[in-house]
Amino acid sequence: MSYEFKLDVENTIIEVVYTGTVNFTERKEAIKEGVLILQDREYPRILINLVGAEMQLSKEEKVELAKYVSEQHALIQVKTAFLIRCEQTEREEIDNAVVRPDEFDSHVFYSRTKALEWLSN
Repeated sequence: MSYEFKLDVENTIIEVVYTGTVNFTERKEAIKEGVLILQDREYPRILINLVGAEMQLSKEEKVELAKYVSEQHALIQVKTAFLIRCEQTEREEIDNAVVRPDEFDSHVFYSRTKALEWLSN
């Protein structure tokens, strides 16, 4: 498995840490698992840590995942921070595929500290 969920009870944040090579199937499994975790807890904030990951997703797979996320009611109004390396900048096609962008609050960060600050506000 190339991902792990961590619950930060103090800051009420769910963190998903990806490592190694991540493919479409693993990414979708992580989303499904995250939705289940959100349904059981009142954690309205997610930190998706992609710093240690190498995403192997085609443009079509990224769009399909974005559409899938858009269909998950547990993710509406959830604040999501993406922590990435500087060279990981492929978000445009994902953002364009989100069906209800006004219901999804997300930002990309290169600093964990900045991401946590934004999630806490």
